[in-house]
Amino acid sequence: MHLPLTIAYRYLKRPTDALISAVGLVSILGLVIGVMALVISMALMTGYRRDLQRKLLGGNADIFVYSVGAPISDTGGVLRTIREVPGVAEASPVLFQHALVTTERNTTGSEVMLKGIEPGRGKTTPMLAKIIGPRATFATAEGEAGVAVGQYLATRLGVQAGSSLTVIVPGENGGSFAPRSLSFVVTNVFATGFYEYDARWLFVDLADAERLLQAPHRANLVEVKLAPDASLDDVVREISRRTERKYAVSDWRDMNRQLFETLKFQQIALFIIIGLIVFVSTFNIVSTLIMTVHEKRKEIGILASMGAEAGTIRLVFLWYGTIVGVIGTTLGVTFGVLICHIITRYQLISFPREIAEVYFVSSIPFITRGSDLVVIASFAFVVSFVATIFPSMRAARLNPVEALRHE
Repeated sequence: MHLPLTIAYRYLKRPTDALISAVGLVSILGLVIGVMALVISMALMTGYRRDLQRKLLGGNADIFVYSVGAPISDTGGVLRTIREVPGVAEASPVLFQHALVTTERNTTGSEVMLKGIEPGRGKTTPMLAKIIGPRATFATAEGEAGVAVGQYLATRLGVQAGSSLTVIVPGENGGSFAPRSLSFVVTNVFATGFYEYDARWLFVDLADAERLLQAPHRANLVEVKLAPDASLDDVVREISRRTERKYAVSDWRDMNRQLFETLKFQQIALFIIIGLIVFVSTFNIVSTLIMTVHEKRKEIGILASMGAEAGTIRLVFLWYGTIVGVIGTTLGVTFGVLICHIITRYQLISFPREIAEVYFVSSIPFITRGSDLVVIASFAFVVSFVATIFPSMRAARLNPVEALRHE
């Protein structure tokens, strides 16, 4: 075995001073805690961003085509044009409108967002299937107009499956305000885990939305789903070209750009802040090495007097600090990944309604990415290695005569 590595391992394994042994354990423990905190925090941000993105795409679409100022009048023609674009897997019309909903227990009304969709979309979109319900239709068994309500909104309205509610939307009649209303039966109370849907949205059949809004064969927008390997940017450009740029075309990134850029910035800031824990823990490594150099000055003097070069002595303590860094980093990454798995597996982190309203989700998975672990481990290793340079250089400069004078 390499001589400096052998000596370093022996110093670490059998310290002769109890204080140095304790400080060495503390230095490893500090590095473990710092690395573990980094792994967990990065997994938290990655899981939150990925879960939010999944739920946004699950309930919406990849691309949105809409007319500014008025509904799309030639919905059929627009749908045919979009469906012919290579890379488009599905194009569906949507009607939505701010509305007021009243129930027997909530006679004053609550403001909601009403969204009319085609029930058949549940066959290809799991989140919409969860919203529409197991019967794959909004209508009741008797053919009455049905509505799907999120769990938080259902609690606020005091309704459950089988309850009735009335949806009121603004309208005009000869220039005067004339609200329109339609009664629905609750056919499904859903829980998507996405607070925005669970607390503020009502989903109805597109035909019922057309009847309520008096907009037959019209749509506010067309939601487009892509084929698995399709290029989002290419499809957006092709839709704009084929519709002769008569309609606005946006994708999910444009609609949520500010949110995801903020999350990315927060993740970087969190890495820097918690990375300071790792940086501070290296001071314990410096302290351990300096104390070890002082304790082992006799051995260092003997090695030097026997012909050991300064580089060999320097390598001993570089290896000492490197072993501490490797042990601390490995344990920190291992414990961090294990804790993230347990939290995600048993859903230990979930939010009450008032917090879910702020963060848009009711629970967060902790997702560890290989790239994040490599960056964290590399950062911790480099910082711990740099911490060994000064003590090792000090040991290499130790005069053997001075080291052995008082021994």
